Amino acid sequence: MVYRPPFVKQGDGTACAWTNCGCASHAMAANRARRGIDPANVHGWPPTPSEIRHYISPTHCGGTTQEQNKAAVAHLYGVTMTLRYQVPWATFRSLIISGRGAVVPIRYSVIAPTRFDASPGFVGNHGIYVNERRASDGAYLVGDPLADGRRAGIPKGFQWWPGALLQAAAMAYPGTNTGCVHGDFTPVTA
Repeated sequence: MVYRPPFVKQGDGTACAWTNCGCASHAMAANRARRGIDPANVHGWPPTPSEIRHYISPTHCGGTTQEQNKAAVAHLYGVTMTLRYQVPWATFRSLIISGRGAVVPIRYSVIAPTRFDASPGFVGNHGIYVNERRASDGAYLVGDPLADGRRAGIPKGFQWWPGALLQAAAMAYPGTNTGCVHGDFTPVTA
């Protein structure tokens, strides 16, 4: 059975909350990598977007990169992730099926016209966490840090996204080659 970390929202009330999608996604990934077990380090547990953000830059509130977040979770929680660019979709699917989670950059304009839209009006770049794939229909369990149910019509928590939707959103991320996606993968934990 695949461990499902607690959902982490980016809108946590901190100054940088609305630019913390990568930090929130990596917090879920770090928890998944540890299977929810406190590694007893000095930084506390569970992982939080604000702690990851503070490690990256305590004063700057812009978007963060996969590299910055990867370094933060390695330092703070001892989690070694594998960052890969231009991963063919079939390889991405295989990595998730093999027992890895992944932080995936997407273009939210692909999500905006669907029932999974957790931030009406937003169409920019975004980071999400993918925990697992369901064999019965090929859907992926996605932690969209914007899906906090903050008002009526906003999804809340993990959602099963159709595989074609996740694929289209990930492939629409700027700089992604045709048929490929980017991902920061957890170790195998299933």
